[in-house]
Amino acid sequence: MRTVSLESDHIEGAFAREEEAGLRFAFQLRLVALLAIAGWLLYSVPLPRVSYYLGLVVLFTLLGAVPLLLRHYGRWGTGALAFVAVLDAGLLAYTLLAPNPFADTTWPPQMMLRFHNFLYFFVFLAGAALSYSPGHVLWSGAAAAAMWSIGVYWIWTRPDTVSGPTTGLTDPDGFLSPYFVNVVTWQNEVVLMLIVAALLAAAVWRSRRLVLRQVAAEQARANLARYFSPNLVERLARADRPFDDPRTQDAAVLFVDIVGFTGLAEGMPPERVIELLRGFHQRMCRVVFAHGGTIDKYIGDAVFATFGTPQPGERDATNALSCALEMLREMERWNAKRAIRGAKALQVGIGVHYGPVIAGNIGDARRLEFTVIGDVVNVASRLERLTRVHEAALIVSEDLVAAVRREALDRISLRDFVGQETCEVRGRRAPLTVWLYGGAMARNSAPPLQGMQP
Repeated sequence: MRTVSLESDHIEGAFAREEEAGLRFAFQLRLVALLAIAGWLLYSVPLPRVSYYLGLVVLFTLLGAVPLLLRHYGRWGTGALAFVAVLDAGLLAYTLLAPNPFADTTWPPQMMLRFHNFLYFFVFLAGAALSYSPGHVLWSGAAAAAMWSIGVYWIWTRPDTVSGPTTGLTDPDGFLSPYFVNVVTWQNEVVLMLIVAALLAAAVWRSRRLVLRQVAAEQARANLARYFSPNLVERLARADRPFDDPRTQDAAVLFVDIVGFTGLAEGMPPERVIELLRGFHQRMCRVVFAHGGTIDKYIGDAVFATFGTPQPGERDATNALSCALEMLREMERWNAKRAIRGAKALQVGIGVHYGPVIAGNIGDARRLEFTVIGDVVNVASRLERLTRVHEAALIVSEDLVAAVRREALDRISLRDFVGQETCEVRGRRAPLTVWLYGGAMARNSAPPLQGMQP
């Protein structure tokens, strides 16, 4: 069974796409906010003063469209986005500090620091958070602090500015002067901006982590659903102990494939071969899952399934034998449908063995495969191949039959098996006792599940 690891570059690529979508969303909200501001300005500010602010609204709109244009023309990059953020913060600082040239009366530049205009930078920072990029949020906060500091420094260094460490404490007249600049206020504003930017960046980072964990959980469930029966998926997803830890355990191993598939496929167009394989795999997979089994892998037309992995159960051997018999019934039903449209009947060979296996992940970090290995797997595969030699639809080992009897959960009839036989299995020194079901004339006809008999 293959578990697809979540590659970090794939996840980061998904986040990059979401960051771009966040920028588009931020631009849309920016348009809505700017339209609202323009409407309010038209209502509250008389002509000709309002024309200056409306011009700045147009500039903010154009500047907000720059990242989208850069992306459209293939010049998108972190540096471009950072540069636009600096321009955005600089334009906002200029808007808040520069006097309106169309105003009837001119306030001293120092008075612009008395109107709490700095609060608009928090709206700017909130818009940056919509980008879903922690780095962009931090950079926007730093750009806002830098641009505001440059503006304050420009005002503070004017020759008419009144400022000093004790001004306002020992000199009330200085504090009341329209030319007074409070440096402590500027320091508090910058520190607060950087703290809020860090908090917002942390919130964005945490939300990304939550999304990542959710994506990983959903991907894990999707991967589990490909190989395990539905009743096991949730239990495995909630398990505290990773099921891919290497371990040795008893399990039943089943191999099933189409007899003569290679020759059959040679006379068929490729699309028909794939369609046949999909139909076969779909039916066998459904039967395996219905009996609590696991699809380990598909090997050409063969299906390799296990019972008792990743977690052993009380009826693994019984489930494996029941599954094999149900597979034969499913083939009967499918062949009946194929006969209606004139298609050739298909025959399958099934081999089932039971015993200790080694279960765990193999492969590397880019492609891991949870599987079982060991002598039991090899024997089950060779039993499936022996069905051709003995012209039997199903061959099971004596070990499997003994395990079914020990479980004694269902009374499965063995009377329709041809009987026991001792055969040589390649790779094993000692002969193996097996049970055969179905001769050449009854290859794909399964016995009823009733009254187990020795």
